[in-house]
Amino acid sequence: MARKEKYLLDSNGIDKREIGYYSTPEFVANFITDKMLEIKSDGNSVLDPCVGREELLKYFFDKDIECNGIDVFRHKESYKCNFIQKDFIDFYSDKKTNAFFNNFEVLNYDYYIANPPYNCHEVDYIKNNKEYLKKIFDPIGVHNMYSMFVSSIIDCAKQDSVIGLLTYDSFLTSKAHENLRKKIISQCSIHYLVLCPTDLFLTQGADVRTCILILQKGKNNQNYIKTLNRPLNSSNFKKSLINDKFDIIEEPDLILNSKFDNNEIVVSLASELRELFKNERVGDKFKCITGISTGNDSKYLSKEQSKDFKYPFYKNPGSRKFYTEPDAFLTTSFLEENLKIKNFMVRNKNLLFKEGITCSSMGVEFSACYLPPNSTFGVNANIICSKNDIWWLLSYLNSSLVTYLVRGVLNRSNMITSGYVSRIPIPDFDKSSKGILSDYAKEAYIEAKKNKSVNIILDKIDNLIFEIISAKNTTREEIKNFNQNVIKLT
Repeated sequence: MARKEKYLLDSNGIDKREIGYYSTPEFVANFITDKMLEIKSDGNSVLDPCVGREELLKYFFDKDIECNGIDVFRHKESYKCNFIQKDFIDFYSDKKTNAFFNNFEVLNYDYYIANPPYNCHEVDYIKNNKEYLKKIFDPIGVHNMYSMFVSSIIDCAKQDSVIGLLTYDSFLTSKAHENLRKKIISQCSIHYLVLCPTDLFLTQGADVRTCILILQKGKNNQNYIKTLNRPLNSSNFKKSLINDKFDIIEEPDLILNSKFDNNEIVVSLASELRELFKNERVGDKFKCITGISTGNDSKYLSKEQSKDFKYPFYKNPGSRKFYTEPDAFLTTSFLEENLKIKNFMVRNKNLLFKEGITCSSMGVEFSACYLPPNSTFGVNANIICSKNDIWWLLSYLNSSLVTYLVRGVLNRSNMITSGYVSRIPIPDFDKSSKGILSDYAKEAYIEAKKNKSVNIILDKIDNLIFEIISAKNTTREEIKNFNQNVIKLT
């Protein structure tokens, strides 16, 4: 089936997906500019490198600050700012390429404000210019357009200049953006990190996860950081901004920087949960692995078991907990196919057919199910462990706490790989608590196999774990609220 072309046209008939332009709501623009001017009140000039229709410059105009804008596309006939129609990435690349003895000359603006493009157009742009861009943006990488904009702006900014961004927030936790996080942390003082609601651009046809990030070039100005976790909707968000309802933290409390972590930037993580990240992780105690990718599931997997499709195959329990039927049955000749077919890959052959736990890879919530012996599994995370550990670990992995840690801390996306699962911290369960958790899991397994609800058992698991980690009532409520609104709060 041919893939249909998708278009999202604005009032002028321009495809927003093509140019990556979404208009910034006025109350957000006012908040960003107001806070930037609070941080630095004596600035004279501002640059918006993806200026669009000048929404982010309106407040600067009112303050008689010299306004400059760059955009690859002319969105209006006349601009109030000093406008240059140019690709800012090209502008930056030229400066970096022509830098004398790598002495990059910074720009003389006091403020930078931007809502960088983040869309499907960047895939083609990066694909068509990948080798060149990789040289320009080493070691940040060229994973998408917005990350290149953020990196470029930081390089261009002079000491003490203020940078206000409304941007896609995958850089906070994605492994691919570890070097961008390190750049932000090492070269800038962070003043605000505010997660925006998912409906912020909904009226413009975009359901994206964004954040407000306000920085100042250099580390001399690092003090307390004001943060806000993602509100349920724009109405609550607007009230929080107007009433200055933020958590106030120090920089070390914003970053996961142990040997197990990748400098993830976390927002509003309760102190008792932060302590958990000093503990052993799932990957320290157990083999956390992926298995088989066939390259052609319709050919090598069957819904029915037969002599030609012999092996039960588990690839994603989804929202199923404790018990799940196999997703399919794998071709009996899978080891031979692995040798013959280039994109038929069998990983961790020595751990296939072992008993353990199979975890969800995609979906709203994180879940785990018992993995029977003599089974095979896909590229979702699978944990190979002994009978003594399977059941208490199964209870823990299906707890509200783990969904919160996985989806709200380690990786704010719906794609959870074995690498993220291996980094889940394990509370200090003693022998007694492990025994109780094991009994809960075995009971839940029986009920789930009968297709009955396991919610009462899950509540018992949650309550026990909250007691073990000494979770405050506010923390329990936050975790409960997150689990009830995973899509909106991730």
